[in-house]
Amino acid sequence: MSIALLGGTFDPVHNGHLAIARDLTDYLGKTHVKLMPCGIPVHRGQSITSAEHRKAMIDLAVINQPKLGVELGEIESTEPSYTIHSLRRIRAQIDEKKALFMCLGMDALNHLHTWHEWECLLNYCHILVISRPGAESPSDPTLTRWIQKNLCEIEPRSVQKPAGALFFCELRLLDISSTQIRHCVRNGEAIHSYVVEHVADYISKNNLYK
Repeated sequence: MSIALLGGTFDPVHNGHLAIARDLTDYLGKTHVKLMPCGIPVHRGQSITSAEHRKAMIDLAVINQPKLGVELGEIESTEPSYTIHSLRRIRAQIDEKKALFMCLGMDALNHLHTWHEWECLLNYCHILVISRPGAESPSDPTLTRWIQKNLCEIEPRSVQKPAGALFFCELRLLDISSTQIRHCVRNGEAIHSYVVEHVADYISKNNLYK
């Protein structure tokens, strides 16, 4: 069984995150999808809530989701969350022949060339870019050449090697954002349609996002 990583700050984790994780298990076949919460973000401001709260909410969100799990290496670290460091650590922990996918949105791909040691990422994983119709493609010339060099046309579930290829796919993306949920909480609006019940209860009990 291969492993797919879906990263983010998850502040909070919501139904859109869970839907795409479940869709990834179907799209990739025999794959265990792990949500990988960022500890200390490098490319954005500090998270609103503590690592402890975000970890607790993700643990609650994946209850009764047998194909989903959590990768805690980044959120439990006191160091900045560089993806390349996480991939090296995870690759050292798993079977060298096991396929490892890192799943990104098109917005993240557009800035991939600004990531630390970005050209080494494919040494440790495959990259699966999740897009939607009309999404803006990268324009940076160096990044564009890298995409053309590494793009693989076969179905990712058919790939035989553990790392080294770039794939694009289109999956349904629910129109939900963590920013929207935090706004709702601040305004006293219900969020049960956006997050699972356990997470909604946790946010209320711990007075988050007020």
